[in-house]
Amino acid sequence: MSSLIVLLAFDLWIVIVTGSGSALHIGGRPVGPWSFAIRSLALGVLLILRFRAWAGTESRLTWGRLALCLFLLPALMQFQYAGGRINGDGMMYYVYVRSIWKDLDLDLTNEYAHYDLLKRGDLSVPTSTGLRRSIFSIGPAVVWTPFFFSGELVARAQAWLGGDADLTGYGPAHRNAVALGSLLYGFGAVWLVHALLARYFSATAAFLSAWLLWGATFLHWYMVQQPTYAHAPSVFLIALALTLWERDRTSREPWRHFVWGLVLGLAMCVRWQNGVFLLLPAFESAWRLWRRENVFRVFICVLCLSCGVVIGVFPQLAAWKALYDEWLLRYPPHSATFIRLDHPFLLNTLFSSRHGLLSWTPALWLGYLGFIPLIRRERRLALALLPPLLAMTYVNACAGDWWCGGSFSNRRFESLLPLFAFGMAAAIDTLIRIPKRWPLATLTALALPGAIWSLGLAHLTRHGMLPSRETFSCDQAVGEGFRRVARKVGSPPTWPASWFFSRSHRLPPDQYDRLVGRYLFYLQNNMGGHIELGVAGDDAMLGEGWSSIETKDGVAFRRTSGRARLFAPLDTAEPLEILFHAAACAPSGVVNVLVNGRRSGMLQPGAKWQAHAVNVPADFWRREVNEIVLQGGCVAMDAVDFVRISERRP
Repeated sequence: MSSLIVLLAFDLWIVIVTGSGSALHIGGRPVGPWSFAIRSLALGVLLILRFRAWAGTESRLTWGRLALCLFLLPALMQFQYAGGRINGDGMMYYVYVRSIWKDLDLDLTNEYAHYDLLKRGDLSVPTSTGLRRSIFSIGPAVVWTPFFFSGELVARAQAWLGGDADLTGYGPAHRNAVALGSLLYGFGAVWLVHALLARYFSATAAFLSAWLLWGATFLHWYMVQQPTYAHAPSVFLIALALTLWERDRTSREPWRHFVWGLVLGLAMCVRWQNGVFLLLPAFESAWRLWRRENVFRVFICVLCLSCGVVIGVFPQLAAWKALYDEWLLRYPPHSATFIRLDHPFLLNTLFSSRHGLLSWTPALWLGYLGFIPLIRRERRLALALLPPLLAMTYVNACAGDWWCGGSFSNRRFESLLPLFAFGMAAAIDTLIRIPKRWPLATLTALALPGAIWSLGLAHLTRHGMLPSRETFSCDQAVGEGFRRVARKVGSPPTWPASWFFSRSHRLPPDQYDRLVGRYLFYLQNNMGGHIELGVAGDDAMLGEGWSSIETKDGVAFRRTSGRARLFAPLDTAEPLEILFHAAACAPSGVVNVLVNGRRSGMLQPGAKWQAHAVNVPADFWRREVNEIVLQGGCVAMDAVDFVRISERRP
């Protein structure tokens, strides 16, 4: 039966790598979803029979581990028929593995040309070494190498059998094999984490935490939709490093330190910020010295670990030397100001709707809060894991683009997923005990959603938001209910950040979701210093004092009424000129302009539309959300522009 399982698994691998055919006929007709599903179902049945029904005690898998294997099968089907391959930043990682093994160099010019990237300004000019720059790590290419070679073997087999094979390294066999490698690395991470958790927690908590790690975070996205990113291999290497650390941390031999260091170094090679996990051996060494272990033995272990780290990270050092003629870069290749350790965006990174970690992935609340019960039950383990957890959180919050480009959730936290799993397991184990200790509170909590639903419908009906004599759709009831709840108390995943925002700016909590994370000038997708009024969604930038949208002579605008507020989000304080595109609603006097409570200038608009300038010095502004108040008569306004005085042409 084991041979049949291997044969079926090999057949699925061939189908995925080739995109058509099977192990019986490489390069044959495409295998459709139904045929793939039948193969997967047969493999699943064989796994159940081999490792549960007919297995001996020694070879029997727990239901939890078997369930993880079975979950992999529909994930493979999604990967094959609805997943992605090379997209976005995935191209920038893939060019490394293609250049290394096809061209035997790090000259990425032809790879960039193939993907039409040379027109990008940062890639169009060679570095001092004559090569093209890259701000991405080489580590993924290292760990993808076995899969790239497997794609090469399949492509050559296709060519040998007379098929239309692409041997350039850009073809489907190589792409699919590398992408499949990332999916398997992600699954390997879940498997290792489950094994780790099973040593400390109940089987239920271990399985649910591993399953949440896979399905309720961004890991699955980077296994299936964007598999040529670095994140799935990074999670695997950190899970492997934790496994090596936990396995024998009380009596680790020097050679085991070397292996552990090698894995940590390779993890740093894949994702540079994984260097914060060196805090783990640092604290362990300090602990061993505090226990008065043999100083010479501790020194030898640290030396062996350091050698392993250097070897593991060496591919990245060699790549930097080749590209920039420096073994170790003084600053990230993104820019010298990309990481600002004195400038954290902590609340934004965790709670903003612009890829905030907890607003996009609420399950990770358990990951953080679960460390409270974890400290109580496994103090030494929790205290060892806390430093890298807190350090990585802070470092990610100090990144220039804290929203991480076009990320799904906040992908830079992928290395912390194995640590979050410990917190989630501790939280789940605690929650499981609640029904036994407080049964009445549990029953009340279970009944609470029904009561909230009924009260919500009553409230919406009473205020005319739902018809009392006609039918209505579920999305109408749920959507309107959530909108009103969010306006009153904010979106739950953004608590407490939305509460702080609401109190600080005297705005509804739900405006936090729409305003925080925008910038007038800062990095990608900024507003270009322009706030358009009279368009859908403009109320995200407005406070009280504005009319509804009006149109006159083809111009859409809003009117102020006595005192009106608008908001200007900035990264840093700098002198700005504000241009108010305005006209008087009626004969009106002077309108005063206040920036963050300080009088900055005044407007006296006439009957015609005109731009009115107000110069505001740098010390009037502050980082993040700034408040601009228009106080006085009635003004019609269709736009506000902010101009950097330092960039204004003479």
